[in-house]
Amino acid sequence: MSLALRQLQVTLTRPVFWIVICAVVVLTAMAGPYYTLERLSFPERLVYWGTALPLSALTMTFLSILTYRLTDNMSLNWVFVAVLAGLAGVLPVVGSVYLSEGMATGFAAGWLDGVGFLHLTMYIVPSVVGVTLVINALFEFGVLGQQSAVSEPALPKPTLLQSKLPHHLGTAIVTLQAQDHYVEVTTLKGRATVLMRLGDAIRDLEPLGGLQVHRSWWVNPAYVRRIETGKSGQELVMQTGINVPVGRSFRKAVKDVL
Repeated sequence: MSLALRQLQVTLTRPVFWIVICAVVVLTAMAGPYYTLERLSFPERLVYWGTALPLSALTMTFLSILTYRLTDNMSLNWVFVAVLAGLAGVLPVVGSVYLSEGMATGFAAGWLDGVGFLHLTMYIVPSVVGVTLVINALFEFGVLGQQSAVSEPALPKPTLLQSKLPHHLGTAIVTLQAQDHYVEVTTLKGRATVLMRLGDAIRDLEPLGGLQVHRSWWVNPAYVRRIETGKSGQELVMQTGINVPVGRSFRKAVKDVL
């Protein structure tokens, strides 16, 4: 659970996540699906969809991340776990719809319709489960998160750290960054947070021929694009676009390797 929350936090720091959510909210408010065009004005639709969609997206993103954690750690079939995650998200999604209705109408009389609760729930179930299955299938079969600009080399046997990563991230580790008792692992396909100390992770990845370049950073030299001078000194620009600082005491080792 704690790892899933930390990975959700990483996801929420990405601007593209919020750009997509905002774009979908505006487009949905303009289109006015599910009878909102007839019932609500445009400002009310903005409030309605601006509440329902982000809350639903946060809920289902967390449940999807948790799905992969359960699949990895408990060896459960991803389809079974995805269905459970979708069902678990039904009530929160229904709650977000009712909340958005109340906020859009100023919580006027009749916004909380108990009679229509069951009907709305049954209507949302197939949609939520279906979307969760599709998204998890795309991750499972590697359709989402791929970067065509770089190819991922095949490894004969994954290390302990690589085996802890979600399936959709692959095993081509680009960088490690220490975060207390965790390490944030960046691969060619995304990021994940793993419960492991940086020193243990570095020892585990010795077969990759990596290099510690800072007290908090490790890099895979195979994915270093160039070396440049940043505001705080020397930095490595990785193929994934990450800029990694080089500690003063590590510069000689970096020069020898690169």
